[in-house]
Amino acid sequence: MSQQRARHAFSLFHSSERAAERAAGSSAARSAASRWRKPLLTLVSAGMLALSLAACGSGGSSGSGGGVKTGGTLNVGLDSDAVTLDPLKSTALVDRQVMLNMYDTLVRVDTQNKIQPDLATTWSYPSPTQLVFTLRSDVKFEDGTPFNADAVVANINRILNNQTSPRYSEISSVSSVQAVDPTHVQFNLSQPFGPLLAALTDRAGMMLSPAAISSGADLASAPKNAGSGPFEFSAWVKGDHLTLQRNPSYWGKSASGASLPYLDKIVYHPITNESVMYTNLETNTIQVADVVGPTDVAAAKANAALTYKQIAALSFFGIELNTQAAPFNNANARRAVAWGVNRQEIVNSVLHGVGVVAQGPISPTSWAYSSKIAPYGYDTSKAKAELQAGGLSSLSFTLLIPSGSPANAQEAQFLQSELQAAGITMTIKQETFSSLLSDSASHNFQAALLGWSGRPDPDGNMYSWFHTGGGFNDMQYTNPQVDSLLDAARVSNDQTQRATDYQQAEALMLQDAPYVFINHGVSIQATSKNVQGYTVLPTGIMEFAQVSLG
Repeated sequence: MSQQRARHAFSLFHSSERAAERAAGSSAARSAASRWRKPLLTLVSAGMLALSLAACGSGGSSGSGGGVKTGGTLNVGLDSDAVTLDPLKSTALVDRQVMLNMYDTLVRVDTQNKIQPDLATTWSYPSPTQLVFTLRSDVKFEDGTPFNADAVVANINRILNNQTSPRYSEISSVSSVQAVDPTHVQFNLSQPFGPLLAALTDRAGMMLSPAAISSGADLASAPKNAGSGPFEFSAWVKGDHLTLQRNPSYWGKSASGASLPYLDKIVYHPITNESVMYTNLETNTIQVADVVGPTDVAAAKANAALTYKQIAALSFFGIELNTQAAPFNNANARRAVAWGVNRQEIVNSVLHGVGVVAQGPISPTSWAYSSKIAPYGYDTSKAKAELQAGGLSSLSFTLLIPSGSPANAQEAQFLQSELQAAGITMTIKQETFSSLLSDSASHNFQAALLGWSGRPDPDGNMYSWFHTGGGFNDMQYTNPQVDSLLDAARVSNDQTQRATDYQQAEALMLQDAPYVFINHGVSIQATSKNVQGYTVLPTGIMEFAQVSLG
């Protein structure tokens, strides 16, 4: 399902973090993108809007942005409630959906997954182990304190000093960071680290006010005045709504020079049932849906009052297997489950064709993808042979899934039936998304339906999940050869060699089967027609700095 962990609950459409990000909730076709973890079936909701694009249209009083009107409240449906608003601790995609509208990052990604400036205007590598950023000098945090090199040092050291944080493994090659002067900051690396810029587009690169951090403010639940982004925290009634309000001192401008953001408020509403989510969108109770259930996609496309778009995403979805607890401390048992899952049936019947069968963590949209790696089809005879080879006369286990979503429940029922044909008994247990993330992170599970929203660099889809000690390695998986290949890919700047390293690591991981990959998802836009300036990105993040209500 996130990590958002950029995790996702296994949402059908949603993409990560494992939402390191995992996503939660469910939706029509799992997004190909924080834990973007989300619940396994969540629809990678859609779209992040690029700050480089100007918005058009809006409700409210007339603004100065080339005819764009300002004002108004945007109601947004999320497939689960946020877990935490502190990027140091977050492992859910749903958290990222909120935080990336509150906190600026050093750099960001565009619609082509290219790194673009944000708080950092330029960067250079004086040597393979030194990265120097030039920073904006016109930014203040909401508490009035300046954003500068010292603020970057404080935020990065906060991660480096908390090795239990999911962020730590994302930037563990950073040995130190130092302020050169107020507008220049230098990252010193223990070794070359190709994925660093990509990591800094997300939670590792989010900048919070050092004063807010040191004040002891409740950054998890009420991070008042902590950010510098387009919106600031207002209120959070957990389980009901989370409100952000316009940051009047936001530094960002539209392409025409208009002050951003256009909206007065964003109100996020947790709606775990994807059918209820779509009804709320149809009736304009919400104007943006984070997910659309698979059975509602055709209706969304045909509804003249709505805008529906989708693009290939970076996510993957499947089943985590706890490799250090019975029965999945037996590799044959893990491979038996991998052979016993009918991925194509799930894509066709549960996802209604929205998404593609996954062979591993690398999406076909990635430069590291290889179609030659496809070790598992649906083969009950091979599943039974694995059980026999592992000395198992039978196999039974419990699968944790996020509660509240008919699509997640349907997915689990399909899996249950498919595995039964191979002589494997699977019990389904529903938990709230936050409980599921807690149980999986503490290794209190046998199997869990969790997905990942995806990252622009393959390292973001593999290292934290499958390297020994990785921040999202709930499976407690370890393989020295995989570790070596992932380490090598991190220190190389040769994309061809990095792709080879990732593909070899992927092949070894699939043989070990700590995670049963099912599908890659899509990123979507599902909005009312009056929502203008909305851009869909492969990351699946909904960013609202340039959105207006026309």
